[in-house]
Amino acid sequence: MASRSLEMSAQSSKPALILGVRPLRLVSQLLAFALFALTGRAEVTFDVEVARQPRETFDYAAFHLWLPDHAGPVRGVAVVTDGINVDGRTMAGRPWQDFARDHSLALVTVYFRTDDLNQMLTYSQAEHGSGRALLAALAALGRASGHPEMETVPLFLEGFSAGGQFSYSFACYQPDRVAAFCSNKGGVYLTPPTAAARDVPGLFIAGEKDTASRRSAIKLIYTENRKLGARWCMAVEPVFGHNHGNANNLVLPFFEAVMRSRERPASERAGIVLDLDHHQLVAPGVLPITAGLTFWFPDEPTLAVWTKFMSKTK
Repeated sequence: MASRSLEMSAQSSKPALILGVRPLRLVSQLLAFALFALTGRAEVTFDVEVARQPRETFDYAAFHLWLPDHAGPVRGVAVVTDGINVDGRTMAGRPWQDFARDHSLALVTVYFRTDDLNQMLTYSQAEHGSGRALLAALAALGRASGHPEMETVPLFLEGFSAGGQFSYSFACYQPDRVAAFCSNKGGVYLTPPTAAARDVPGLFIAGEKDTASRRSAIKLIYTENRKLGARWCMAVEPVFGHNHGNANNLVLPFFEAVMRSRERPASERAGIVLDLDHHQLVAPGVLPITAGLTFWFPDEPTLAVWTKFMSKTK
């Protein structure tokens, strides 16, 4: 671990920081302290870096933790990763903060970097070191913030491009830790999924105007595993190419539906499956040979959100 820092929105209200100041400044700081006490806002952030180990495929890994106001024990962690070698720590804003606050989650945003992109292996394959780095960061951030449960609670992973490939591969690497994942406009899926990974609710988003190779890669990894009963969904976002687009309009409701599902008995978590080619709902699980292109949803409200997201006239 190279660094760790704590930031609080009310640092200036600490008594030690106002001793010996001029009267007017003292009054203003006392008023600020009173306002802070009334609003009860104490958003806290931590930052940590995790060092690379030999033969791992990332060169730099840094993580930013944001916690809601006066957070009690968190129910899970939302992990957000941007595109190839992009510092995603700046993504810890709305709507992800609102999502974390509404559902008692910690929010961790990520910066991975692989310096030599000429090699095939990058940090987007979690099994080659970046997954270990995320787990180490969660443990360290949990200790630093007084939330040791971060080392064990479920993860909701969202990523764009290479970040989406990381989200998918982490679900394959540590399926027991992942509540749900989204791969938004990825394109290279080298990690082979296991049966356990196929049981993790997943969402793949392709851009209508993205490259043909990326669209094909997304469709291939998706359809081959849907045939085996993967609890996965896919969407094509109209108009957008290789950019974030409005993915959060589908990702966040999908994650929320998974949360609702996890509160039900295991026997009631099967979800629903739409056979788009035959315009009918079919039983979840391994598909019959006659099935067409199918999509899994945690529940029917999510199907309605997906339909709107796919519409060009939304």
